[in-house]
Amino acid sequence: MRRIALAMGPVIALVAATVPAIPAHSQIPARSALPATHVTHARTAGLATATRAVGATYVSVSWNWIKAARGYQVQVARHQDFSDVVSTRTARNASHRPTGGRQATTVGNLRDGSYYWARVRKLTGTHAGTWSAPTRVATRAHVPDPLTVVKAVAGPSPGETTIKWATRGGYTDLYRITTALTAFGTRSTPKVGRHSTTFTVRGGFLRHVTLTPQQTAAAGAGLGTGRHLFFRINAVRQGVADSQARRYPYLMHTAIRGQGSTMSGTQLRYAAYNLHVQAKDAPGHPWRDRQHLIARSIARFHPAVLGAQELMPAMWTDKDGGVGLWAALKQTGVGSYRLARDTPYWPESGQDTRILYDATQVQMTSACATDVPSCYITLPDPGHKHVAAYARFRDLASGQEFWFVSAHLTAGNDAKTDALRARQAEAIDAGIRAVNRQNLPVVFAADSNSAQTSKGAEGPHSALVRAGWYDTIAARTAVHTGFNSVNRYSSPERPSNWGFGAMYDVIMTLNMPGADRFEQVLTGAPWPSDHNMIYADVRLP
Repeated sequence: MRRIALAMGPVIALVAATVPAIPAHSQIPARSALPATHVTHARTAGLATATRAVGATYVSVSWNWIKAARGYQVQVARHQDFSDVVSTRTARNASHRPTGGRQATTVGNLRDGSYYWARVRKLTGTHAGTWSAPTRVATRAHVPDPLTVVKAVAGPSPGETTIKWATRGGYTDLYRITTALTAFGTRSTPKVGRHSTTFTVRGGFLRHVTLTPQQTAAAGAGLGTGRHLFFRINAVRQGVADSQARRYPYLMHTAIRGQGSTMSGTQLRYAAYNLHVQAKDAPGHPWRDRQHLIARSIARFHPAVLGAQELMPAMWTDKDGGVGLWAALKQTGVGSYRLARDTPYWPESGQDTRILYDATQVQMTSACATDVPSCYITLPDPGHKHVAAYARFRDLASGQEFWFVSAHLTAGNDAKTDALRARQAEAIDAGIRAVNRQNLPVVFAADSNSAQTSKGAEGPHSALVRAGWYDTIAARTAVHTGFNSVNRYSSPERPSNWGFGAMYDVIMTLNMPGADRFEQVLTGAPWPSDHNMIYADVRLP
């Protein structure tokens, strides 16, 4: 550090220097850090003082050399009135003027991150001069012991997450855990993530913490959001005069414990599946082959209701190659599947949002006419007619009714499009509430084209969470959630580097929180679609 000197007269300066660490159990109570350097100036009987600190447990006290002095007495105390002196020592006067005209001694065995006061007086013969005015010096805090291992798992109860770490814990008064909903603080990510939140945990022997449902909610990843948390952890030495932090070098992530169905009625399976429109078939993945693979996946997992995206009316019949999905389902042994409507809405509108249901499990009770536009919610989309499909169903086993909504939101990974998707989600919420006069349960299945790590603010998901919807990925059991739901016909599929996948495809519920099981279906080559089917098992009231 640069030297600090008085404008006039001789100077006494204190410089702190680092020495081997004090025992780990010597803890300093956690208090707000103050500046590490504090300088005061005084002049008494030709002797002036000034201080600066650069170390932890030693201070170097220096003063202007006085030729007539026999020696000097130096005191360091905890308080300004010197009622608790920690060190008194006498230094002989140098026989010749030192370089720079200053003489020094050291005082050690001080506490790190603490304030002390120092004073000096001249000794002449048997006479001791008056003390210089007390000058404050702040020792610096020690750097905490390193964090060697950090792990995180879903917590023991719904809405909780547990973070664990390994360290000797020396010079550590607290741990500071900073969370966010997006990656942060790496070479390729911003310093601060979206919805940054910091939690402070006491130090000492503590080596783990479980964030409560209230805390995960404050971090933006409460129960039912289906979100994960990115986090960084720092060990902190918090002294009264200074603080030091040592950061675990890696960005980590953790899951939030989901919960099972909170209802006690019939358990039904709901699915979402983007089938990839035939007109945009990728080379080597033609619809005439894929329709059979899709039919087998649907038959294997047998959802009661499935929200299908990019399913054009001609793909249901045999006009777009092959036998058509309806015939492929019958060949697979599940010919009881029906579409809520299998005709176009308008010639100039999107045709790809459909609802597929198994007539042996549920009965459609809403009147969705096929000869005129029906059972749709208009979504905001400049320059396009954009709709979400809905229908009401009755569970054949219990008679309980519920609504189902299928949507395919606007594509585009940029903040402006994400804001548009948020408005589309708000329109879906308002539209289904308008027809749901009995306040029945609602299931929403969609290709939302948005995930937690997308650019923007995860608009559609955030809008529905604010409106009270529950993301079924927060299930009691969740399978294959570490993979992206868009596979792009890539081989082999690999888990996301973040530990959880970008889930563009979602299943959310209203008035029916919790899910017993959520699974993303991984098929590998040959892929039925460039998206993976997802399903959730949820109980009706």
